[in-house]
Amino acid sequence: MMIKRPHFILCLVTALSCNLPERGSKASDWDVTVLPASIRLDPVTRDIIDNRFELHAGKQLKKEDLLKKNWIYDGNRVSLYGARGEYISFQIAVTNYTGSTLKDIHIGMSPFKSKNSFLKINPEFFLEWSVKVSTPSTGYARASLGKGWYPDALIPFTAIQDDSSKVNGRWTFPLWLPDFNNRIDSQQCLLIWVDQFIPFEFKDAAPGVYTTDITVKIGGKVQRIPVDLNVWNFAIPNENKLRASLQQEGFLSSLDEKRELEVYQLFKRNRVCLMDPTYKPGLHFEAGRKIKIDWAAFDERMKKYFSGEAFTNTYGYNYGPGYGEPVEVWMPPFDVYGKHGTAGWPDIGKPETEREPARKKIYTDVLTEVRTHLSHVIDPGKTDVIAYLNGLDESYFKEAYERMIYYGNLFHQYYPEAHFRIDGSYDEAAMEMVHESIDYWAAHTINYNIEKVQKYQQLGIKDWLYGPMLYESKVNSWVGSSTFTDLPLINDRAISWACWKYNTWSWISWGIGVAWERAWYDPESWKDVYKAGADSDSDFTYKKLNGNALLVYSAGIIPNVDVPCASIRLKTMRNGVQEYEYMRLLSTLDQNKDRVNNIVNSIIKKPFGDSAIGNLDVWSYDAELWDQGRLQLGELISRKRP
Repeated sequence: MMIKRPHFILCLVTALSCNLPERGSKASDWDVTVLPASIRLDPVTRDIIDNRFELHAGKQLKKEDLLKKNWIYDGNRVSLYGARGEYISFQIAVTNYTGSTLKDIHIGMSPFKSKNSFLKINPEFFLEWSVKVSTPSTGYARASLGKGWYPDALIPFTAIQDDSSKVNGRWTFPLWLPDFNNRIDSQQCLLIWVDQFIPFEFKDAAPGVYTTDITVKIGGKVQRIPVDLNVWNFAIPNENKLRASLQQEGFLSSLDEKRELEVYQLFKRNRVCLMDPTYKPGLHFEAGRKIKIDWAAFDERMKKYFSGEAFTNTYGYNYGPGYGEPVEVWMPPFDVYGKHGTAGWPDIGKPETEREPARKKIYTDVLTEVRTHLSHVIDPGKTDVIAYLNGLDESYFKEAYERMIYYGNLFHQYYPEAHFRIDGSYDEAAMEMVHESIDYWAAHTINYNIEKVQKYQQLGIKDWLYGPMLYESKVNSWVGSSTFTDLPLINDRAISWACWKYNTWSWISWGIGVAWERAWYDPESWKDVYKAGADSDSDFTYKKLNGNALLVYSAGIIPNVDVPCASIRLKTMRNGVQEYEYMRLLSTLDQNKDRVNNIVNSIIKKPFGDSAIGNLDVWSYDAELWDQGRLQLGELISRKRP
């Protein structure tokens, strides 16, 4: 049910709305409206993209409904609710009715103010950049939302030259409608994403109602929309306790250090952790095969991430989630020869020779040296050290299981602070073999049958959801990434809610920025043609996947955009993580999970595992229902607070 708003707010809205400037209409040259962050608008057709989903058939609202009025915007005023320490988001949509280009567009908001104070952190504006899906993601004939334009990349307004008087030299990114650079044929709507961070400290964001105005000025005409932000009397944690993560081998370590820092800070700000097990210190063998590790370059590069200094104003991170906190997860670069045909680290040869005493000693000596060194720079109470061997990734045969046992036991003996993780859809027989030698299991969602998983949860294994969210058929299991541009946006939020439902430790998705350079103009981040092998399928001899394993867009591709840019899907993941913290807070205050579970179970049905194959109806796809669930959690927490 809908959360009842405080009576005084309704009175305030009624009183002030009579004095507002007249709203725009189709008789005007242009109009402005506000949309929730939980939906996407087609910039050409003005359709709500996520209403195309087949389970919405016959249920979706007319496109005019949400543009004129929706659950955060009553047609005159915007009402938002949030906790300290979190981001609250919404979208501004400017519609062009003229048939010609609108220029000289200025969009702004002053800081939120209450009667007694104001938020010292300003709203953050991003221009939504749309990508054109030409082919629905392979294997998702039903679930794909189809061809067309999808807003996804978020360009900070610092890259937009919306005031020509401030442009020195070439004017490369003016704020026009249609967009000067995006080149969307017949574009009707310009979309702006707004993030507002609510400060963590009570003194900086006391409970109450804060207000501001959205101001849009085009060609001398101005429209304003007032915005209320009701700050609840609680905060979500500064640190990222869920430690939900994206992993991509070599992505981070291959960046230059400036770009690397920008990426780490971007994801810290959005409460998603990053994993890349390819940061290697110099490894040499001296006379007598004695190990020599050179840590100088490694330490110089990584120490700011281990201390948390990378996420302070020393490095330009002036505010935001995780301020001053170190990276939440870290993967040392250990590996073994295996399915990818690449050497291990340290390299002790192939499976038939790796257990020879001299080779084993090399591996254990390096384990001991790495443990000793990192113990002085990594606080295991803050940063979870995870041992992952890419050579054994998703390996489904007896020899691989025996090697998992062997290396898991080595880590337990020589590096007990590191949690040994295996990834894949392992059956009961495999898990019975390996479970005593592993700590973490990234359990592929196609095989995530909760009855089986609970057995290993009870044995102390920490499980991570891993893989796609929806299964039209088994063929969808061919990737380890949970995110797609042309599948429902709700999916990227649902993964955190599903973790709560199933008591899952956390979630992981493969891919941070696959094809992040070409993605600006080609959303097919993953495409190839099979010849033969385990991944081949008689119905799908190729795959083209839109936005898969891609949550961030590269700097240096679009004129004047010199920083990596988050995607709307990353922001949606962030919102799910924030909501997980609401669940944790309420269950702690209640000293049980009953009320949280009632809300979660009203939205999440039974995703993943055998019963979900061919069944898309695994959770609600009604964005309003999800947003109401968040409001319910927030209201219940605030009532429990003194």
